[in-house]
Amino acid sequence: MNKKGPNFERDICKQLSLWWTDEERDDVFWRTSGSGARATTRRKKNIKTKYEYGDVAFTDPLGQPLIDTFLIELKRGYSNISILDFLDKKSGKDTLILQWWKKAEEERKFAKRKYSMIIFRRNRREACVLMERSLSGKLEYEGGIPMQWICISIESKDVMKFDIFLLNDFFKWVSPETIKSLAV
Repeated sequence: MNKKGPNFERDICKQLSLWWTDEERDDVFWRTSGSGARATTRRKKNIKTKYEYGDVAFTDPLGQPLIDTFLIELKRGYSNISILDFLDKKSGKDTLILQWWKKAEEERKFAKRKYSMIIFRRNRREACVLMERSLSGKLEYEGGIPMQWICISIESKDVMKFDIFLLNDFFKWVSPETIKSLAV
């Protein structure tokens, strides 16, 4: 059994909690039931499950604004991720990142969240965040802090424009207050 995924999910939930509470608590966010499987199963029966979509839920109402704003998907492993696939992939099949994004967007709409966010980490690498470029700009504008990180921008002809940056840079750059202002 591969334990990388669940361990990664627990670790990211703790990191999100510490960031959200200014290092005071590590228990505000946790994994959804079956990494969203419960919501997916119930959705097939046309039954909604409000806070079970995506991979991250809140365990304390303090975290509700983040989850009301973002559907968060977590991906671990996938050593074959390459942004160059957007340039030189053979036509027909979406890149892995694009597959993730389309699935997240489908769930986001069903869950009635404002934005999708994918946090992923390749083996022996740093965790990264993937989000729409327009959202990155909005976070920069709302937070009043200029982006000061290495950012990879991808323009996908079939979907949209993405930014990818390190999760630790996201934590430094975006404040929970900025996210709360988006939740309103």
